[in-house]
Amino acid sequence: MTDASAHSTTAPASSRPRAKPLRLQVRDRVFELLARRGLRPGEQIPTEPDLIALLGVSRATLREGLQLLEQEGVIVTRHGIGRFLVAAPETLVTDLSRLRGVSELLQEHRIRAGVRLLEVSRREADEVVSRALQLAPGTPVIHLERVWTQRAGPVIYSVDILPEALLGPTWRRRDFQGSLLELIEARSGRVLGHAQSEVRAVTLPPPLARRVGVAPATAWLRMDQVNFDTTGQPMIYSQDHHRGDWITFHAVRLRR
Repeated sequence: MTDASAHSTTAPASSRPRAKPLRLQVRDRVFELLARRGLRPGEQIPTEPDLIALLGVSRATLREGLQLLEQEGVIVTRHGIGRFLVAAPETLVTDLSRLRGVSELLQEHRIRAGVRLLEVSRREADEVVSRALQLAPGTPVIHLERVWTQRAGPVIYSVDILPEALLGPTWRRRDFQGSLLELIEARSGRVLGHAQSEVRAVTLPPPLARRVGVAPATAWLRMDQVNFDTTGQPMIYSQDHHRGDWITFHAVRLRR
């Protein structure tokens, strides 16, 4: 196992960030407004005319943003009465069917969280990783462990394993302070397309809980996931642990 922090290279300039769709911008601005006003679950949010005046957007665009908040379980509409807050803005409620990385998830919800690197190392792919990423055993991979911390303390603990070939052998520890998906896209041109996921409730072993900075009894929702690029090739095997008292996942379920 080798920490590649000693390797040096000049990282290429990152690609220009994509403009966020207007409905997502409106969703973010409404969420931020509710947080600033300190609304609590059960309280009514401002009316459509008030939000239109405050945000300077059309009724159609506002409704698209509000619909996203409803789909995410943040607000609920009571017909003939108005819209009400369901989840406090300092918690995170998200649609399980929407795929994005941790950095994107936090940014989308306007949540400021610090990231702490627990480990960045070069390893050889073991049997589990080889099978998940369709690699030959012993292929060099990068093993990345990070903790995302918010006012509530550590809220996300993530483990990401990816083929070193995606980034090249001259990566540095500091490369991993931001979005892993943006880093991969800038270095290799490969873009996240879809994922296969499994979610379970877990606690962390006491030694790992101490490293993360939580009590061993803390409940987590662990998402084991293989992330594929737009051509269907696996590129990241991840284990994202979301603290159970801070994040709620929801999904639309269809009877088939």
